[in-house]
Amino acid sequence: MKLNPFNKKSAGYYDKVKAEHEQLSRQLAAVKKELIEAEAQHARERKKQTRLRDAGGSMSMNVPPAASAHWPVFTAAHQRVDQLKSQVSNLEGQMHPLQRVLNAPEAFANAQKRLAELIAQSKAHTANVETTDAQIAKLNKRTADLEARITAETKSASQTLLEGEGEFVVPESLTKLEVELRIARSSLADLQSKRDMASAKLGDLPAAIRDAERTFIHCRADVAEIELYEHLMPVMNAVARASAARRETSYRHDETRFEIEIPRELVEIAQAALAEEVPAT
Repeated sequence: MKLNPFNKKSAGYYDKVKAEHEQLSRQLAAVKKELIEAEAQHARERKKQTRLRDAGGSMSMNVPPAASAHWPVFTAAHQRVDQLKSQVSNLEGQMHPLQRVLNAPEAFANAQKRLAELIAQSKAHTANVETTDAQIAKLNKRTADLEARITAETKSASQTLLEGEGEFVVPESLTKLEVELRIARSSLADLQSKRDMASAKLGDLPAAIRDAERTFIHCRADVAEIELYEHLMPVMNAVARASAARRETSYRHDETRFEIEIPRELVEIAQAALAEEVPAT
């Protein structure tokens, strides 16, 4: 009876990456500790080499025997430091792509939150500008009406002044209109300033939103790749078998990669779903 290769439960991809990263992290910590000790040893050997070389005197052209005998020890210490530095670089290089995977969920959540916040700010500032524009239009109309009424009242008061002989009293209606006009103009100036500030804030947002969208899309791609591998892990043995079999028929085939064809209709459905996930601005 053949064994079903899918019966064995596989560990999750993210958990697998996390475990691998933790193992490399422990190795890196151990190598860094060893590097610190090796650098200290190298410094001691260099100091000793200098002391032994200087013992021959500054005028001597010959290296003292003790310095010659110690030279291989000093060289070995130097080589050990270089070897450990190379190991540190190699381990960090292995950890970098794993760290990207581990950071992906949080990075995506932050990108999603940032984009939503910017869009909310944009909508709030847009609504503020629209409300202020409506108030400005209303005040402009009121100001024009007041100016027309003041012109008429002033003309009437002038006629009364010309026709009268006693003390002239400015009509109360004209005074009230002029006060109201000053208040209207002051309010209009305040609204214009408020609108300018809101427009300035709104003007900076489109570029910030575009940057946030790009970050969101890149982070989402990382998360989507993780989700893909999570689904692939249970069938990875079958994929590996197919790739190994393909390698036996084509020496050009890279057995660590296996290309599959995705139906066009599924791609179109996925593209539509991705487009709907981007918040509307």
